[in-house]
Amino acid sequence: MEPAVEEAFPEKQHHPFLHFRSRRLHVVLMLMYAFFCMCQMTAHIGLSLSCMCNSTAAALMSSNTSTSSVEGTEAVILSAVTENRTDGAASCTKLEGKVVKDYGGTFVWSVTWQGYIVSAAFVGGFLFSYPAGFLVDRFSARHILSTAITILTVSSILMPVLATVFGEKGAFVSRFFMGISETMLIPALNSMVTKWIPVNEKSMAASVFTAGNQLSGMFGNVLVAELCASSLGWSSIFYSSSLFGITWLILWHFTVRNSPHNTRWIHKRELDYLANHMPPKHNPNGAKKVTPWSEMMSSKVFWCLMWNSIIGNMMIALIFVYIPVYFKDVLMLDVQSNGFYSAIPHMSNLISKLIWGYLMDHLKIKKILSPTGTVKLSQCASMLGISVSCFFLRYMNCSTPFYALMLLSSVSGFFGLSISGFYTSLLSIAPSHIGVLTSLGSVIGFLGRMFTPLMISYYKTVGTAEEWGHVLLIYVFASVSGAIVFLFFGSGEIQEWDYSKRHHMARPNALVAPVESEKDLEDF
Repeated sequence: MEPAVEEAFPEKQHHPFLHFRSRRLHVVLMLMYAFFCMCQMTAHIGLSLSCMCNSTAAALMSSNTSTSSVEGTEAVILSAVTENRTDGAASCTKLEGKVVKDYGGTFVWSVTWQGYIVSAAFVGGFLFSYPAGFLVDRFSARHILSTAITILTVSSILMPVLATVFGEKGAFVSRFFMGISETMLIPALNSMVTKWIPVNEKSMAASVFTAGNQLSGMFGNVLVAELCASSLGWSSIFYSSSLFGITWLILWHFTVRNSPHNTRWIHKRELDYLANHMPPKHNPNGAKKVTPWSEMMSSKVFWCLMWNSIIGNMMIALIFVYIPVYFKDVLMLDVQSNGFYSAIPHMSNLISKLIWGYLMDHLKIKKILSPTGTVKLSQCASMLGISVSCFFLRYMNCSTPFYALMLLSSVSGFFGLSISGFYTSLLSIAPSHIGVLTSLGSVIGFLGRMFTPLMISYYKTVGTAEEWGHVLLIYVFASVSGAIVFLFFGSGEIQEWDYSKRHHMARPNALVAPVESEKDLEDF
């Protein structure tokens, strides 16, 4: 911020974000609840499938053989395990007295088909990513969020019916539509943030509203596990999740508007603060918005974000879908213990990103680090921490459950730092094209989500620690590459191509836009 600007807007005009009367905090909390609903209805598919499917039968199908007796089934699977396990994993067989942990599911779906069902949401998201960004840049983000949660809720309600009547293909269709709604939801959430949150608060705001992921992981995994073990059965998982979506739709309709100037219950002091500290409108005269494709596609910052988006989506798939599967396969936990264990890494993620996000915003406000410095520090620390944790996690098995849990919590905790890294960068480099930029990040990033189930299905036949070790090694190399690329090409500043001449405007000298009249405030 320039000195002249600082004098025009003294520190006494500051309106804190983390305050119970902060209207923008209320909006961000509703965005957090939307994230919670999305994760509750989509991210627990790993544990849900473990509850729905017969793991013993799936392992037998993976071994490409058949037998008519339980003893024969165990013998065949043990033979397959022997080919894939070392002495450490063999001791797990002795400790548990079994080679595959089963949660009593009734569907006989192969491991390959289970991978397809997991990836169905990613395929739907991939195909609809660009249209979603186009819609967000041109229509009401508030209404798009409502539409996305509605589709999610209906798909969740229909999941048990489709799976029972049409089998794995019905489950695939339900997950496909969940993916479409998810890819509508993400750019709309980001659009709401750019309309409500100044740049110096974005790291903290992003940490808060994405905390819905971790809250769902902490409480949702326990809820899913309890429902799985109860007499209500696996279908109650999807019906209960839909109730959160219905509640959110009612609250959202009555409490939130698209931007601060037409919202309810906002103090004039906060409205003035936002008018003075938000970037200026990028299309003030209503001119047709033109996306600067050539400048964007030739930007090293853009492609750096895309690569880290792929890695970030691989991490999301691992943490939010496959942690319960890992605990079941490698640690051989029962379903209720699995729910408890799976909640702890999400708690680690939540704590780390909130503390780190607050610290990064403090460093920016005090001008100790620039926006670019904070995103580079955050992303590099995140990726390198993940790579070290995944490397040591490769050597864990069911005889070391505590260390495995701590290492997975470390992986999840370090991933939380990336919210102040590549994700804050994504929200910052092109505010006027946030919908298109987010959608492109989703399109390319979803390649990482689609790749993850296929990669895990390729290495995983019965779920040995050694099979998971191959998967974790890929994460080691991917994380290191993400850190290197972001160190050289990452940025937290608004890019020149965001102020294209096609917008008929010049780049401002500061992030603060003075309000010269009441008309300016109304336009805001």
